[in-house]
Amino acid sequence: MHLTSPGLPVRAAVCSLQNHAMTRSTLLDIAKAAARQDTPEHKRFRTLLDKIEKARARLAAWQTRLPLFAQVYSAQVAPQQARLQTARREFAFELEVLLARVKSRADRETLSQMICDVAGSLLDAADPGESPDEPLKALYNRHAPVDFDTEAEEDLASMKAMLESIGGVDLGDEPLESPEDLLRRAQAKMAEQTQARAARPGRKHKAKTASERRAEEDERRVSQTVRAVYRKLASELHPDRSAADTPDAEREARTALMQQANAAYEAGDLLTLLTLQLKTEQIDLADAAGVAAEQVRHFNRVLGEQLRELEMEIGGREHAFCASYGLMPERRPDPEKLQPLLKQELREIEFALLDLTHTRRLLQGDAAQLKRVLKQWRAEQREDDFGLPF
Repeated sequence: MHLTSPGLPVRAAVCSLQNHAMTRSTLLDIAKAAARQDTPEHKRFRTLLDKIEKARARLAAWQTRLPLFAQVYSAQVAPQQARLQTARREFAFELEVLLARVKSRADRETLSQMICDVAGSLLDAADPGESPDEPLKALYNRHAPVDFDTEAEEDLASMKAMLESIGGVDLGDEPLESPEDLLRRAQAKMAEQTQARAARPGRKHKAKTASERRAEEDERRVSQTVRAVYRKLASELHPDRSAADTPDAEREARTALMQQANAAYEAGDLLTLLTLQLKTEQIDLADAAGVAAEQVRHFNRVLGEQLRELEMEIGGREHAFCASYGLMPERRPDPEKLQPLLKQELREIEFALLDLTHTRRLLQGDAAQLKRVLKQWRAEQREDDFGLPF
């Protein structure tokens, strides 16, 4: 893989691209060609290429499947969720009506607690952008020791005090709208402090360790590796280097390839740059097996960083996906297998509706049955402070 060897004419590759009949191998073929080299660096090179291809395929699957999932979720799951929330809201008001049927203090306190649990969970789950459900909030306030807004303010104040203590920052006295607003303010303040410390005059810097110096040197050489590949591509692809009689179609194709190279260089994407070299016939697979281990080591540094960035982006998409839909899958969600998640969500909603309907029916029974249900609820609360029988 002689990156500094003279490149072959790009015309054949451009015409091939125009006709969608690209016959050159992908970068994974380089790994196969290099299979005769058994150095640890060559082995890692092949492993990284394989992992990057799989990571890119997974990321592409998320980009393709997520809009389809959102469409089906909106059409099938969201209406059922709204149906469940409506039933829970009705149940909260029914519980208050039942207060007239119970006499004991324990049963009345149990019903009030149930009202707070149901109404509070509905208020907490409401979209911040929507107008608050004032009747539901009033119901909660009639039975809670502290009204809903005051409790939310106290929780926010406690969170603020904790962040100030842990982060060593003063978050000021300006009103806070939400926990998200508080976290944004804390992050901004911490970033300000970090910048202020870095800019402090006369600040002494610790001498760099040998490993830190090696890391900086590796980073410099990695940057040079990406730059060298890019410059080789630019020398062949730049439209200004085309002959005067170059056909417009070929000039446009050359420009498109150059744009890809520019984007890959800006992103430090060595894999794409090397693949473009294959397409433009600047790399001969016959040379791939002779790549020096030292050169491959620097390739591996770049590819390893690209793999980490891909995995971070995939992880971020997976986390955002689960958070957006309130999903807690047992394993990492597979973008190719989202349909079972939809079915599972629908089953859980249907079960919750059936369980709620059963509980409402039991509470409408005679006084003895009502008392049994409330006693059972108290027992379950003692076993699990977060559990609800509906």
